Amino acid sequence: MNNLVMKTLLLSIMLFVINASVNAQTYVFPKNGQTKEQQQKDEYTCHSWAVSETGFDPLAPSNQTQSTTSTTSPAQASAQPGSGIRGAIGGAAAGAVIAEIGDNDVSNGAAKGAAIGALAGRRQSRRAAAQQQAAQVEAQQQALQEQQVSVQLQGEYNKARGICLEAKGYSVSN
Repeated sequence: MNNLVMKTLLLSIMLFVINASVNAQTYVFPKNGQTKEQQQKDEYTCHSWAVSETGFDPLAPSNQTQSTTSTTSPAQASAQPGSGIRGAIGGAAAGAVIAEIGDNDVSNGAAKGAAIGALAGRRQSRRAAAQQQAAQVEAQQQALQEQQVSVQLQGEYNKARGICLEAKGYSVSN
């Protein structure tokens, strides 16, 4: 299997697992007979305190986890179909013109130009495909790093909120 396909698959799986762990439900149970209204007030107070302590608000849209990394098959690092033909046509035309200027056999110049143009066209196409793959891998790695930071901040927020709720007489379960 292609190395890039493996990396893409691995990154997609990691993002899925991280996303699932971030969205885990936290349960809060009153230990001291607090009313539902008091629990809601305490949960809001602890949420606000945890946000101020960690700088992370899980309810803010900018913090929502996004696993929008493309899972489609990445482009192979090979020449695009037709790139050799386009290069050959351009090379043949250039070879014919050069041969005509030098009073040489135009068909021979066109043939040599076509061969050189085909190779150059395919090489250029392969380079472009390799650059595209590198950019895709870099974007996926950046998305994973952003996701990891988000998970870390979410964990710090959950810990702060849990400590606050426990101090107010609640049992917190993740």
